[in-house]
Amino acid sequence: MSFPTEKQLRDRFDRSEHAVYFATADKRTRYYGFGVREEKFGADFQDVAAWAREQRYPVFGGFSFDEQSVTDSTLMNGYFVLPEVLYDITDQHLWGRETDPFGAPTPIAGPAITSQTDERDWPDRVQTAVDDMQQNSNHQKVVLGRQRQVRLTGKLNLATLLADLATQQPNSYHFVLKRGDEVFVSATPERLAKVNRGQFETAGVAGTIRRGADEAEDARLATELLQDPKNLQEHAYVVETIVSRLQDVATLTLPDGPQIMKNPQVQHLYTPIVGQLNGDNTVLALAERLHPTPALGGKPVDWAMAMIRTIEQHPRGLFAGPIGVVKPDGDGEMIVGIRSMWLKQQTATLFAGAGILADSDVQAEFEETGLKMTPMMNLLKEQDK
Repeated sequence: MSFPTEKQLRDRFDRSEHAVYFATADKRTRYYGFGVREEKFGADFQDVAAWAREQRYPVFGGFSFDEQSVTDSTLMNGYFVLPEVLYDITDQHLWGRETDPFGAPTPIAGPAITSQTDERDWPDRVQTAVDDMQQNSNHQKVVLGRQRQVRLTGKLNLATLLADLATQQPNSYHFVLKRGDEVFVSATPERLAKVNRGQFETAGVAGTIRRGADEAEDARLATELLQDPKNLQEHAYVVETIVSRLQDVATLTLPDGPQIMKNPQVQHLYTPIVGQLNGDNTVLALAERLHPTPALGGKPVDWAMAMIRTIEQHPRGLFAGPIGVVKPDGDGEMIVGIRSMWLKQQTATLFAGAGILADSDVQAEFEETGLKMTPMMNLLKEQDK
């Protein structure tokens, strides 16, 4: 059998009951997996690491953000899968034995959006965290998320969704995990940890501003972001925490200050951090050390996690959790499950969060989270075309 085309793989993804797609931000690494050889539910970092070492090829999945349970899901509470067959697009390599030949796709029109429900009281709830931080200087930052439910007339065409991800979010990581009637989709800009033969890469990503209507406005906004005290403080919390959690297991290298990362809807402050690992550390060992960073949780972490449980109305599940690929030798890449949505039957749940500080404007933060939902909303809107 000749190696399948990307279109064939996307069509196969749509009609498969179990499938996974993973692509790095530069698209130099891309995997499609189908079927289930083995799977893990709700396991911790050590359990998944030990299980992955027993396999012949990479496993894929994610960890729930915290211990709160999504009651009507098996996927969102932590799930990893060893696909029955796995295609490596970059190396044109197949793992496993293919038993489901690629046939002609069945054209399926995508669904329309029938309704949308937002958490309109989110700013009022977030204000309680702002008031707390203004009264207690030891409470420095908390990342608070909200969810949007979008009702659809039918199931998504996932072949179309994968193609739209490639065109609409070309510079993001892509992660799509399907199990039965559940699908988790992320077009995240943020890597948690990459490990390859003792070398590691991570990054601090925090601080956000919109894109400009033209190049001049875009550059002005980027300069504004680089000079904004609130965003610089938020970013510094993230970088300082990453360095403190990794300095005893690695030699670190990082620039003097943040750079700008541009995505289609927003631009972020970004500090790449690379280095050499000391000893036999794996990608999951680093992910466990780093999660949750202040970019997803807050500072101090125990207080921030308690505020998240108190203020957010629904469990996060895989949103903001570590997701990605783990190889048998412990190398791999874990990313952060943001710019994401969870699909179950005819409902899409979209997620977005914002870093809240003592001087945050809660209405501005609400608008920022709406902007961060745009990538997933655009995917849904394209289905009806």
